[in-house]
Amino acid sequence: MTTLAEPPTTAPSRIPDDPAALARATARSSLQHPSRIPGAPRRDPGPPRRSRLADPLAWATAITVLTVGLWAMADGLSGLFAGGVGPALAVSRLSGIVAALAALFGLVLTARPAWLERSAGLDRLISWHRVTGMAAAFGMLIHVVSSLYAAAGAAVSGMWTGLVDLVTGTDWFVAAVVAAVLFGVVALTSWRRIRRRMSYETWHMMHLAGFLAVALGFPHQLFSGTTFATSPVARWWWIGLYVATTAIILHSRAGGILASIVRPRTEVSHVIREVPGVASLVITGPGVDRLKAQPGQFVSLRVLNRDLWWQAHPYSLSAAPKPGAMRLTIKALGDGSAQTLAVQPGTRVLLEGPYGTLCMEHAAGRPLLLIGAGVGLAPMRALLEATTPEQTPLVLARAHTPADIPLAKEFAALARERGGALIPVTGARTTFPGGNPFTAQALAENIPDLRRRAVFVCGPTSLQDRVCAELERAGVPRDRIHAERFAW
Repeated sequence: MTTLAEPPTTAPSRIPDDPAALARATARSSLQHPSRIPGAPRRDPGPPRRSRLADPLAWATAITVLTVGLWAMADGLSGLFAGGVGPALAVSRLSGIVAALAALFGLVLTARPAWLERSAGLDRLISWHRVTGMAAAFGMLIHVVSSLYAAAGAAVSGMWTGLVDLVTGTDWFVAAVVAAVLFGVVALTSWRRIRRRMSYETWHMMHLAGFLAVALGFPHQLFSGTTFATSPVARWWWIGLYVATTAIILHSRAGGILASIVRPRTEVSHVIREVPGVASLVITGPGVDRLKAQPGQFVSLRVLNRDLWWQAHPYSLSAAPKPGAMRLTIKALGDGSAQTLAVQPGTRVLLEGPYGTLCMEHAAGRPLLLIGAGVGLAPMRALLEATTPEQTPLVLARAHTPADIPLAKEFAALARERGGALIPVTGARTTFPGGNPFTAQALAENIPDLRRRAVFVCGPTSLQDRVCAELERAGVPRDRIHAERFAW
């Protein structure tokens, strides 16, 4: 197997790590090879402290409170207690503002500005993006219904007539209708049952409609409602929010693409076939060093050929970067990744990033436990290379068979060198107690110093969630469990 740097293979191991023996033993039970690693307890430095001024949630809360306050001062609050259509109009304007504000927050999260992504991590950005998306969708639904109800004179039977009147008699309302439809498309295609039936490329293109929806809704918000039409302060505040959002998007997304273009050349040096459906791309060139990527992080890869130039995909580093070279290990999960694995050596690529906070600094020198499945083992391999013998790293590699573990020989050699071990956890799920290879009981019994360890987890979302929950049940402090999703 070709790697960027061949690891030593002769260092002694203090833990049994014969892959064949371990695979046979773990085929019908969970983690049958305990780690007996002595060591004095280390002082827990605790989670890093962060200034409230750098807390994105605090900023979002302050912006929301101020915006709603401006609505209340512009007769919004009094309208709730007025007669006739007053309450419906007040609810319509408030829900429209909330929907638009949530959409702006969502666009900022989608842009993944470096200062936000590196402080919060992509996993939290994804979680926040889902919240803002739901808030925007439900806010838009309430806005549409309450607007039609008010236009119909507070009569449900006249809502269709009210829609016609608004379209024909209100400035920018046609653009608002198109924006509402696009919001609906984005919301529906974000529903998991629908999204699972779509390719990533199709979903991504449809999701870009959210940018157009926000742009089309802006004139309607500025000129049709009383909140921003009658209050100069509110008007300039709203314009400022749009300008700031646009600046963040341009700096983060367009700036990232531009930086990757002007950066010195990077290209695919060679493609290494690992296991069926998984291969590694070695990227070389002077532009690699400019990224300053760390083990555990990932980059956004754009292949400059006829089929892939227009799209970028996130892939994890599967080895610590070397001068002028980095390795990405990729699984063929869709059209884009399959085409990426078929690129010819010498093909130029653009690299954006690095992204992700799944870095060794979170381990704080503690003993390490790495848990991965499938291609989720790629960042675990890079993290393992950055460990020290004092951390006695253990790698729990989940796969159907030992032959399905990517980079298995490298894992075993690197773990041996550092006094740890690769422990394959193989077999069908039905062969494990309760169908779970990583129960809290099995983890605690087989890794006596589990609570002392920093744990990194990567793999399918369902596995990550299950393993993290079991680790907490086993007594591992939440701030020592590190997992991160790598796609929206």
